[in-house]
Amino acid sequence: MSEEFLRLARQEIQSEIDSLNEIFLTCTNDEQLYEKSTEIEKHMHKIKGLAPMMEQEKMGEIAKISDLVLKHVSSHGILKGSHKITSDAIKIMSSLFSGQVNIQIDDFRKQVRESCSEIIGF
Repeated sequence: MSEEFLRLARQEIQSEIDSLNEIFLTCTNDEQLYEKSTEIEKHMHKIKGLAPMMEQEKMGEIAKISDLVLKHVSSHGILKGSHKITSDAIKIMSSLFSGQVNIQIDDFRKQVRESCSEIIGF
């Protein structure tokens, strides 16, 4: 990828993370997450697509898992624990984006599997 593309992609991901953090200032529980799930999913979807192009595979994987959770919430309604999962995902992605490379995502995968076993595709 060209340096210009990487610079623009990095700005776009930062903008998406900033938007997600802004949403979560007023989104504090599973019910509110359901109400904002479509909006949140749009931001996650952009990150899911851009992160792998920037060799941010862990961030892409976190966004992919979160995208599945949000799509499930959008189509099936309130899902217990979905707010915590999505909030944790945003925190992990923020840490990864700020350069923390020693973050393991296996615990996040396990958390989602245990909390959301009814989600197909995970």
